[in-house]
Amino acid sequence: MKLKITHSTRYLYPTPVQRNANELRLTPKNSPWQEPQFFMLRVLPSTRLRKFTDFHGNHVTYFEVEELHSSLTIDATCNITTWDRYGDGLPPKVPLSALSDASAMEMIEPFLTPTNIVQIPPEIWRTAVDVRAEHSDVFGMAKGIMEYVYKTCRYVPGVTDVHTTSTAFAQNPQGVCQDFAHLMLAMCRSVQLPARYVSGYLFDAKRTEVRGAHASHAWVEVWLPGVGWHGMDPTNNCLTHENYVVLAAGRDYHDVPPVKGSFWGAPEREMQVTVHLEER
Repeated sequence: MKLKITHSTRYLYPTPVQRNANELRLTPKNSPWQEPQFFMLRVLPSTRLRKFTDFHGNHVTYFEVEELHSSLTIDATCNITTWDRYGDGLPPKVPLSALSDASAMEMIEPFLTPTNIVQIPPEIWRTAVDVRAEHSDVFGMAKGIMEYVYKTCRYVPGVTDVHTTSTAFAQNPQGVCQDFAHLMLAMCRSVQLPARYVSGYLFDAKRTEVRGAHASHAWVEVWLPGVGWHGMDPTNNCLTHENYVVLAAGRDYHDVPPVKGSFWGAPEREMQVTVHLEER
């Protein structure tokens, strides 16, 4: 699939601010299943853009606006081609016993442990253990966890925020894609299944009721020993396919927000975000 993506973020400040420093994770990754052909980033007020790769291998753009300003505009435009990873079938079955070696891998260890947001209280652990008991292979167990989150949680915008923990969401399972992802991460990690948080976009050509489409979206990738990372979307109960575009991956949302920054000045601000995806 060939897609054009535009992602615009604008901050309005009632009183001028300065020393506005930001990290952007808006550059799509390059992988066997997606290939960016064009990417352009524009920041106003104009300033120097610096690029680096973070601890988790994500593309990061950093900038600072030193002078006083009353607004900040960040526009990202991308042309990208995507492919369906599962077009030729599902991955081979890997027995659950293979997970015993994952904790010894340095690159995997961060995705096995709790975080401030991905908490693993006894209630979540017991639920995950019950799901695990129904499966004998890693991919099947991961799908079982995804299906459990989808069936037991309600998609309700506006009742949670980026600081809502998996514990709080499990107690009142109403929220949005980041909450579904955080709960799935907690369940996976509680049964020693490495799992990471993924930020990106989801295209829906028919504009149906696909949750999270045509906006910033979040899902989960699980690690299959000897096979690699595989995407699952608990918000929509499906494997990721050519309609998904990956921006960044980390332990939880706070590793991969599209825009993260700070500034000097009064804390009040208004944020306007628009995301548009279309086929080319």
